[in-house]
Amino acid sequence: MGWLDGWTFYPTNPKDAPIHEDAKLNSPDNQNIKELWADFLDAIKTGRKPVSDIEEIHYSTNVSLLGMLSYKLGRSIEWDGAKERIVGDAEANKLLSRQYRGSWKYPKV
Repeated sequence: MGWLDGWTFYPTNPKDAPIHEDAKLNSPDNQNIKELWADFLDAIKTGRKPVSDIEEIHYSTNVSLLGMLSYKLGRSIEWDGAKERIVGDAEANKLLSRQYRGSWKYPKV
């Protein structure tokens, strides 16, 4: 997968051909913010999910962060997505957040 070169999807079956789609980005700075905002506002009007849905982004980001956390610990972890906690591992759960610098504070709900 890439950004400026587009996206390439590699099927699990190595006999199947990869699927490539060229990037659809605007010049001069190779971005598509205008389209994302338009889609977001349309999603609000219509009640559908935007193409860049924050919940899906949250889940995909968690996969990367949990992989790095597991690597740092040197062991596998078991993630409870509903509770957003690592099952039975206090040491690993401590790594899910960090102390903020200075007067910054993360709001508690």
